[in-house]
Amino acid sequence: MALIIGIDVGGTHADGVLLDGEKILVKNKVQVDQDNLSDSIIALLKTLLPDSPADLARIHLSTTLCTNAIVNETFDKVGMFIQAGPGMNPNFLDCGEHVCFLNGAIDHRGHIIKSPDQSTIDDAAVTFKDKGIESIGVVTKFSHRNNSHEQDTHDRLADSFPHISMGHRISGLPNFPRRVYSTWLNAALKSRFMFFKEAMENGLQQLKINCPCYILKADGGTIPFTAASDTPCESVHSGPSASVMGCLALQKNIHDAVLLDIGGTTTDIAIFADGSPLLEPYGVTIKERPTLIRALNTKSIGLGGDSAVSYTDKDFSIGPQKEGPPLALGGNVPTPTDAMIVLKTLQIGDGAKAEQAMLQLIPDQTPEKTAVQLLQAFANRINQVVEQMIEEVFSRPVYTVAALLNLKRINPKEIILVGGPAKAIQQILADTLQLPCSVPEHYEVANAIGSGRTRPTLQATLYADTSDGTLSIPETGYRGTVRSYFDMSDAEARLTEVITTMAAEFGMEKIPEIDFLERQEMNTVRGFSSSGKIISLKAQIRPGLEQL
Repeated sequence: MALIIGIDVGGTHADGVLLDGEKILVKNKVQVDQDNLSDSIIALLKTLLPDSPADLARIHLSTTLCTNAIVNETFDKVGMFIQAGPGMNPNFLDCGEHVCFLNGAIDHRGHIIKSPDQSTIDDAAVTFKDKGIESIGVVTKFSHRNNSHEQDTHDRLADSFPHISMGHRISGLPNFPRRVYSTWLNAALKSRFMFFKEAMENGLQQLKINCPCYILKADGGTIPFTAASDTPCESVHSGPSASVMGCLALQKNIHDAVLLDIGGTTTDIAIFADGSPLLEPYGVTIKERPTLIRALNTKSIGLGGDSAVSYTDKDFSIGPQKEGPPLALGGNVPTPTDAMIVLKTLQIGDGAKAEQAMLQLIPDQTPEKTAVQLLQAFANRINQVVEQMIEEVFSRPVYTVAALLNLKRINPKEIILVGGPAKAIQQILADTLQLPCSVPEHYEVANAIGSGRTRPTLQATLYADTSDGTLSIPETGYRGTVRSYFDMSDAEARLTEVITTMAAEFGMEKIPEIDFLERQEMNTVRGFSSSGKIISLKAQIRPGLEQL
């Protein structure tokens, strides 16, 4: 028996399940203390553990830790070392006030043109340390072809700073500005993630749990806790990804559909095309900065069951703030949850206090009428965002986890609704969006199920230049040599070996099919004859549910 615990940590609750394959043995939910996140998770874990902890194979965790840091802008101060090379004004690479622009350059084929001035690095390091900076980001242009300047700078700074992020280890894709922003974000999150990791490991040790622990990534796959320490930015959007994977686990025969995950703090929205979730393959935009963080295409809005509600000028204002629990559960401000309690679609809390919440909003009409109006405003807001999201999706090329959609127009045929208030608001959402609305079994812990059922996703990018005899795989930091007759089939074989090794390190017993993407093969010319080839290839294990 190989048991898996799946946990999803939201803004209001942490949900958990103990799984034996597809079978749910235990499910539970606890309140979250965002200031003591690890304590909340460990309290939930205690309720999910099997009689023999040795039977537990893995723990999968999706967490709002990094997302909350972004929303609240509680970042570490980051010192950035950026080498843009000639022909580019680097000042547009806005990474805050602590930036050192290095001279030197590496060209587009990975040739070193000039090494950076070491005294510039040393002087900036002293300045950064004097300002109390502990997290450093190092990014050089074309580091995906040759990482030597990033690695050399890292090695020079390693004894002075505890947290150093290098651009080529974040992503092997060739987009310098996105790599800069991704590296900055990774560095800004690193110490917070390390603190969380250490607290979790101490808690697991106290509970005598020795199994591997995985974190859900933005692309709907998992990564071992230890590996996530190097790239905490990949856990951004972890919660919405858990929604998508939970939907895939619980709902059969999905075609074109809208997924709504309504929580206490936010509503997460995703779109399915031909049963496959949409994907941002080149990276999501975070705080108006484009990144190389590969992610499922989701949208989160500050609209949840516990969102604070006010009423002015004959209009409801719902969220994005949350000011404690609903009034019916001991809070001080009206919420949509109070409206659901008044209408008896939610059987919790103090009904009299829920009515008081509605009277607080509109004193001169019945609580029932106010509750209906409030939930209608709630549903109208969701409908507006869904329509905007569908339009945004088709303003550019569209990808799913499975394939490129080739301008297919998605016409959603159903809503799939999960999250705590799902049943309570099912009918009003169906009426407002004018679509059938289904609520799957175990909807209240769908995210935890998605987290527990998800397999690791891996990707690696290979660049080879047979004219120079060089080969690099940025995500692993590898740089080596190839023979002149190295071709695309050799590239596939090499990447298959790399992905298989990485998968074994991630604890995958069964290796799913490896996808090869973005093939590029160009001849190099010296004089008037071909001198070799430049080969580019990406391999991945796509997001999906664990094979049982």
